[in-house]
Amino acid sequence: MAYQNARNQAVSSADFAKLAHGILQQRFVRACVYEVPFAYVVAVVANLNLRRGVFSLAYALVSPRTLAYTIFAYIAGIACLAIHAHTFHVTRAAHTSHFPRLQRLLRRPQATVTVVTTYVVLSWLMLMVHVRMFGGARAWLYPEGAYGPPQLNPAWLASWLFATCVGVAYGVTLVTDERLQLAFPMLEQSRIHALKDRLPMSFSRAFGFATSVLCKFWLAYFVVGWGVYRSVCGVLARIFSTSAYNVASPLFSASMLAFWLHTFVLVVLTWEFAHQLFEIIVTEPTRINELSVDRNLCLLSGLRHTESPLIQHLAFQELYRVAAFSMEQRVEILTDIDRTSGTMWTQISAECIAVISAATGQLKAQAPAEKPKPVAPIKKGEAVDVRAGGAPMADILQGRKPAVPAPPPAPAPVDLFGVEAQGLEKYVLTTLRDMLVRSPLGQRILRSHRAQSTSVFANFQQQVWAIRSLIRLVECSITEDKYGVVQTDIARVLETLFAYLIELERSAMQSDGSGAYNVQTANRQTVAMVQVVRNALYVFTTSFYEYLEALKLPPQQAKQLQAFANFSA
Repeated sequence: MAYQNARNQAVSSADFAKLAHGILQQRFVRACVYEVPFAYVVAVVANLNLRRGVFSLAYALVSPRTLAYTIFAYIAGIACLAIHAHTFHVTRAAHTSHFPRLQRLLRRPQATVTVVTTYVVLSWLMLMVHVRMFGGARAWLYPEGAYGPPQLNPAWLASWLFATCVGVAYGVTLVTDERLQLAFPMLEQSRIHALKDRLPMSFSRAFGFATSVLCKFWLAYFVVGWGVYRSVCGVLARIFSTSAYNVASPLFSASMLAFWLHTFVLVVLTWEFAHQLFEIIVTEPTRINELSVDRNLCLLSGLRHTESPLIQHLAFQELYRVAAFSMEQRVEILTDIDRTSGTMWTQISAECIAVISAATGQLKAQAPAEKPKPVAPIKKGEAVDVRAGGAPMADILQGRKPAVPAPPPAPAPVDLFGVEAQGLEKYVLTTLRDMLVRSPLGQRILRSHRAQSTSVFANFQQQVWAIRSLIRLVECSITEDKYGVVQTDIARVLETLFAYLIELERSAMQSDGSGAYNVQTANRQTVAMVQVVRNALYVFTTSFYEYLEALKLPPQQAKQLQAFANFSA
C-alpha cells in the first residue's frame, strides 16, 4: 500500500541513487526503532531468576532494573548499528595471500581499529552495568576492619581484562570473517520471517562465542595472569601505598566464572541482534524505481551507478525482482523502444552483459598460457544449426556474425596493505611488498592460486542477478516482446554465457600446482557459479526448444547448445 501511494505521487526524478539514499536513511531509522524490543528481550533474560519460578518472569517484565538495563542495551545496539552503517561493504575484498584473515585486518586499518575500539568500549559499558545491577568484584580489598592500605582485587582486574578480550575478539572476528559484508537474500520474505530464522542462530552464536573466549582467556590468564596482576600492583605502589597480603585467584571461583559467562553471553547477544537486524533491513528488496515517473530510466541509472556498490547491488536486485515476478514492468521494459540511446532492453542487457564479461575477462587473465590449437577454417557465412523442432523464428538471426571479444583486462597489482597508507608509510609498505612478492619465499607464501577466485567473485550476488535477470527477460520475450527487440540479441547473450561457462569450467578444474584438484576446497564459488550459468542455459533451452533451428551460431557455441538441448551438458 505504501508503494502504491508512492506510485500515485511519483516524482519526476529518475536518479536511482538519489531516491535510494532517502530509502536507506529511512531503513536505518527503522532499524533503530526495531532495536528497542530486542534490547527489552535481552533485559528480561538478564533479570530472569529461574529459582523463583513464573513470578520471576512476571517481575522481570516490569522491573525497574529491566527498564534500566533496556536503556543501556539499546545504547549498545544503536552503537552497533552505527558502526555497521559506517564500515559495511558489499563486495568482497580480493586477497592474494595464504593468510587472508590477517590481510583483511591490514587492508583497512582505520576501519579495523574503529570496529575493535567500539566493541571494547561497549564491552566495558555493559560490564559496568552488570556489576552495578547484579553485583561483582570490587576494585579494592581492605584488611580486616578496613584498617590499612587497600589491595587491588585480582578478580576486578581479570573481569576488565576479560571484557577487553571479548571486545577485541568480536571486532576482529567481524573483520576477518567478513561479517561486515552484506549478505543479500535470494528469496523475498518479510522481516518477521527473516528474523525468526536468525534468532536461534544468534543465541547459539552468542553462547558459543562467549564460551570459546572464556576458555581461551582462562588458559592464557592461568599462565600469565599472576605476573600481570603483580606488575599492575607494582605500578600502583609507586603512586600510593597498597598492602601486600595474598588474595585468592578468580580463575578458581565458580561464581566468578558463572558471572563472566552470564554477562558476556548477554553482551554478545545484544551485538548479534543488532548485526542481524541491520543486515536484514538494509538488504531487503526495494521498489525504488516505482517512486519515479520514468521507472525504466530510473532503474537503468541504478545499474550504471558505480560510485556506491550498495546502490548498484540494490538496482540489480530490483531488476531481478522485476524480471522474475512483475509481468507489467517486464512488458514495459521490452516495449520501451522510443529512446535516443537505444531500446531499454538493449541498454539494460548491456549492463548485465558487462558484469558477466568483466568476470570472464578476469578469469581469462588468470588462466595459464596455452599453446594455440589448430582450428579448421570456416567458410565465410558458414554457421551450424542446432537441431530441434519447428522454426517460426527463421531468418531472424540468419547470418549474424559473432561479436569480436574484447581483450581481457590486465591483472590488478598485488595490494597487501590497502590504499589508506600515505607518504613515508606508503613508500615503506610498498617497498616491503615489492621485495616480498619478488622473492622466491614471497612467491610461495604471498601468492595463492586458491585465493584468486575471490577477486573474480567479489560481486558474486550481482553476477547471479545479472545472469538470471538476463535469461528471464529472454525467456519471457517469446510472448511479451511485441517488437522483436530481444530476438536480435539472443546470439550475443548466449555467446556471453558460453564464454563465461568455458572459463568457469577451466578454472574449476585447474590444478593448484600440487597435482590435486581444488574444486571443493578453493573454488567453491566457481562451482556454484557454474551451476547458475548451466541452470540459465537449461532455462533458455527448454523455453526455446521448438525454435532452436532458427539460431545460427558459431560452431563451438552450437555444439555446446546442442548438449543442453540433448540434456547431456
